[in-house]
Amino acid sequence: MFLYFLPLFPLLAAANPIWHAKSSRALVQALEKRDAGFNVSFPISSQASLITPESEDWASASLRWSTWSAPQFDVVFAPATEQDVVTGLEYLTSINASFLAKGGGHGNSLTLASVQNGVMINMEQFDHVVVNPDQTITFGGGARFGALYETAYDAGRELTLGSCACVGATGATLGGGHGRLQGKHGLAVDAVVKVRMALWNGTVVEASASENADLFWGMRGAGHNFGIVLETTVKTWPQENKGMHYNADMTFTTDSLEGVVTTINDLIPSLDASLALDLFFYTDPSTAEPVIFLNIVYGGSKEKGQAFTKRFASTTKPHVKTPITRLVLNETEVSWKDLPYESANGLINVACIDGFAQNIYTASTAYMDVGLTRKVFDDYVAFVKNNPLASNSIVFYEIFGQQAVVNQRDEESSVGNRKYAKVLNLIEAVYSDDSVAAAGDAWARRWRDEWVKPKYSGYKREYVYQNYAHGDEPLEALYGYEPWRLTRLRKLKNQLDPHGFFSAYHSVS
Repeated sequence: MFLYFLPLFPLLAAANPIWHAKSSRALVQALEKRDAGFNVSFPISSQASLITPESEDWASASLRWSTWSAPQFDVVFAPATEQDVVTGLEYLTSINASFLAKGGGHGNSLTLASVQNGVMINMEQFDHVVVNPDQTITFGGGARFGALYETAYDAGRELTLGSCACVGATGATLGGGHGRLQGKHGLAVDAVVKVRMALWNGTVVEASASENADLFWGMRGAGHNFGIVLETTVKTWPQENKGMHYNADMTFTTDSLEGVVTTINDLIPSLDASLALDLFFYTDPSTAEPVIFLNIVYGGSKEKGQAFTKRFASTTKPHVKTPITRLVLNETEVSWKDLPYESANGLINVACIDGFAQNIYTASTAYMDVGLTRKVFDDYVAFVKNNPLASNSIVFYEIFGQQAVVNQRDEESSVGNRKYAKVLNLIEAVYSDDSVAAAGDAWARRWRDEWVKPKYSGYKREYVYQNYAHGDEPLEALYGYEPWRLTRLRKLKNQLDPHGFFSAYHSVS
């Protein structure tokens, strides 16, 4: 079974090619003229590398998850040490080159295509994950969530992490870090206690509550605007239930949709902090039939988890207005570190496949409007039927605990709109043939525009989880509608990135 959907979250940092008139062709020319090691104008360590399209390593070094609205590169710079990053930034900014730092490579936004003829700074060698004596964990700018899951679990600890193992942990955390344990521990960014980063001119700084506190505030929610993160330190919590999680995967008949959505809505107002629901509409490639798939993960005992699953059992009584006919139920107990690979029947792990065009629209809502959800599903079925080259397209909804997210003080971080993200709605046109690109964009955009209407969203304004944003939304929808938020972020941006080197991913300026 194959399913391709958003594996969560953006790149580390981005340069703004609008301001930088020269392309990285200047660097290419310098590379072509360099003597051994390129030691004169750009000294780097022996473990670092500079890779051009002619190299046999180019495809793997420059690969990103999505080809949709993707940045384009002339060179990949893979630093191995902190000094390499410093030297690279000093050189690249001196020649006005456009550049983009890559952690996991899963950033997905209209704005990323503004980087053309750029330099990718591939942080893959900064992949260390270390448990400190005080039970905090420090991870490098190139570490992925899978490594954090494994390291934390083996140490008997837990924290909020994204659902996909392949996603770069730094980029995801900078934009908030939505995850299954957020009801207990807040967003991933709420666990951050310190970042070490390089600014545009190569200056390395640390930011925490006691050092560069204003930058620390900005990095936690809008961090991709200010520099390249070298490493992040986060607090952790002891595991509960010996690190085991209850997992249930279910499918339903298509006429059960109203019943499933109604049951989800009944759970939302008092959603257990340890409960996470993912509802998917996708097309089974073996039958070409639409599938309604629900995944439940409960961070606790099997018995408590089953109480939620039972609410989605088949109902046959005549008086039930929204009956459910469940086709498949698969219940397992999974260790926390194995969740990214085994939950949702492995579909989330499959989402880590690179190279498809992934055009995503999204909106946050207070609940799932039953009538609108039916229209979205029926139109999804029609869209795939009329556009078989886009049969990997999906619609999905994430409903995770809110308690520790909304209990954070709004002014503590640059994460905006905390109280307006009970349901994350995503619609994704997925394809490898651009002949369906226009149809896919129109289809996905149409339903995003419906989701954000107050009569369907339950909110008076448009809200969007910043890491999932398409890139055409008002900045307030990403960063918060309080006027002081963008004012403070822009002041910080002008101080720390005065030339706009880090502005190609949802820039605040």
